[in-house]
Amino acid sequence: MKKSPLGTDLRAPPGSGGERIEPARFVPPPAKKPVLSFALSLKTGLAVLALALGAFVVAFSAWFMLTAAVIEVETEPADAAVSLDGGMRLRLAGRYMARPGPYRLSLAAPGYEPLTAEIVANRGPAQRHVYQLEKRPGRLRVDTGAVTGAEVFVDQEPKGTTPLVIEALPAGKRLVAIKAPRYLPYEEQLEITGLDQEQTLAVALTPAWAEVSFDAAPQGAEVFSGDESLGKTPLTAELLAGEHAVMIKAPGHQAWRETIKVVANQPMRLDGIRLERAAATLFVASEPARASATVDGDYAGLTPLELSLRPGRKEAVIRLYKQGYKPALRTFTAKAGQNQRLRVVLQPELVSVTLKVQPADAQLYLDGALIGEGDRVLQLPAKKHRLELRKEGYAPHKATLTPHIGVEQALNIRLKTLRQVKMENVKPVIKTAGGQTLKLFHPGAFTMGASRREPGRRPNETLRRTRLTRPFYLGLTEVTNSAYRLFEPDFSSGRIDGNNLNGEKQPAVNLSWRQAALYCNWLSQQEGLTPFYRVEDDNIAGFDKNADGYRLPTEAEWAWAARVSASGGGGGAGPALLKFPWGPAMPPGRKSGNFADRSAAALLGRIINNYEDGFAVSAPVGSFAANAKGLFDMGGNVAEWIHDFYDIAVSAGQQAAVDPLGPLSGEFHVLRGSSWAHGTVTELRLSFRDYGSKARDDVGFRLARYPY
Repeated sequence: MKKSPLGTDLRAPPGSGGERIEPARFVPPPAKKPVLSFALSLKTGLAVLALALGAFVVAFSAWFMLTAAVIEVETEPADAAVSLDGGMRLRLAGRYMARPGPYRLSLAAPGYEPLTAEIVANRGPAQRHVYQLEKRPGRLRVDTGAVTGAEVFVDQEPKGTTPLVIEALPAGKRLVAIKAPRYLPYEEQLEITGLDQEQTLAVALTPAWAEVSFDAAPQGAEVFSGDESLGKTPLTAELLAGEHAVMIKAPGHQAWRETIKVVANQPMRLDGIRLERAAATLFVASEPARASATVDGDYAGLTPLELSLRPGRKEAVIRLYKQGYKPALRTFTAKAGQNQRLRVVLQPELVSVTLKVQPADAQLYLDGALIGEGDRVLQLPAKKHRLELRKEGYAPHKATLTPHIGVEQALNIRLKTLRQVKMENVKPVIKTAGGQTLKLFHPGAFTMGASRREPGRRPNETLRRTRLTRPFYLGLTEVTNSAYRLFEPDFSSGRIDGNNLNGEKQPAVNLSWRQAALYCNWLSQQEGLTPFYRVEDDNIAGFDKNADGYRLPTEAEWAWAARVSASGGGGGAGPALLKFPWGPAMPPGRKSGNFADRSAAALLGRIINNYEDGFAVSAPVGSFAANAKGLFDMGGNVAEWIHDFYDIAVSAGQQAAVDPLGPLSGEFHVLRGSSWAHGTVTELRLSFRDYGSKARDDVGFRLARYPY
């Protein structure tokens, strides 16, 4: 029996006719949509989102406010537009809240120049920035009414002439000045507004003149202010303020003269003037001019002049006088209203002047004009004359000559050569810019070298006659370290075996001939003298024998200064010559000089036995007695560089060498004088000649120069 899924017997009950009862299938009703429930969920979500967003905004705002910088911007003008560009910022009630970092600030206002600035926002106290914008220029219109062409100046700078509009005038106080001919100057301190605005300055210029009316009898008289003719009466003229010398004149009448004072813008009248009738007007001129004139014995002035003579007299006596000319007398008959001219040629009153001139061909100038050459007799007016004699190679002679009437004069004039004039102005002793003292010497003839029979003589000491004609200056001492360091600040003379050569007053050594010559040129330039040595590429390329600059002494000059006695002597054979710095023979006396002595025995091979000068190496210059010419250390201390190139001189027989300067070229230069390292008879003699090209620790130099 079939059962239902629930176990129920599904057969038909008895009596049902056998029909089976079938169960009906259960179908649940369709579910209804939850409309209200979904709506509630959406609203809840939005509310939560809004709350979250609000919380974020509040949190972000709090974070921004806590971490932002406060920036205050004040401007002049106060209404300027302010713009801040850059990072995160917020404007609140005139302030900016900005995250730290750089920003660009822009300011602008009508009539002002825009302004931009870079600022950096920093956390901490509020930042306050104050800016004043610059006003844009303005315009000024200047109007002087009917007076046009007046010059306008702003702060003393010309801007143009009226009527005028001055563009781009900076704002602020400006001094405006206006000037026009015949008007008083105008000045005003004006405040220029700027801001692209235009201002107007209207000025009525005040005349610097006044109207002056003239009326005189007779009418038609001519009126003058100074030398300027104003017109004829009756007359109204414009005269500038101030004093004016006024003259009114008419033919046949005496001139009326008056000094008047004109006040600007105040009219003035001069009337009721009556010109007195003149008897005659006489214009007197003379040749030459500026002769003194008298009328009837009364002084009238210097010619040319105009005389007004009174009418009614028969004649006037006019006399003219001038120095150097004969007096002239003229008579003049005065006629009423007559104008005449009188010209008088004055005759010179000549005086004889005899001139004797040397040299005979000197040119003679009188009052600026060449009149000839040499001796002559001049006939001159009795007045002052300018006399000048000239000849090439001689100094011009100028004099004022005043001949006197009745007195004959004779003048003897001898021109001086330029050399004589220079010699008269040469100082006997000079001081250089380096502190050295030089003495002037006037040399002469002598014999250089030594006799073959002289003990210690060397072959290069040939006897030769020499004549020095040019005076020269020679340094009293050798150039010291301190003096040389003015030229070469880092220079050092060094040391030798622990002995110092570099003291301030010790002679400069360990320098080459070239260094010594360059020092001479440098010293010449300090004093404005012509350098003696010609320099090319920092090398000595020659010399100028006519230069007056410093140099090294020539060998002849050095020998003369060292050997010739101060008094000359020597008879016909020439002046007596010293053999040694101290005298005629060895050994040197006590303290004769700084030579190779016992104190230098550890340094040198040969010394002077039993001699002690107290210095192992060089001594301060001038430590020992000077020679007869006042020169120190001409023997001993250090040997000295000489100007001349070295050669072995050959005797010229009877002919003397005049002012020799040595060969023009060579490999070595002459060295003269013994040093602290010398102790033999050969070296200690004043005729000893050495040579070299390199620096040595016992070689220095002294200065020389020609005075002209």
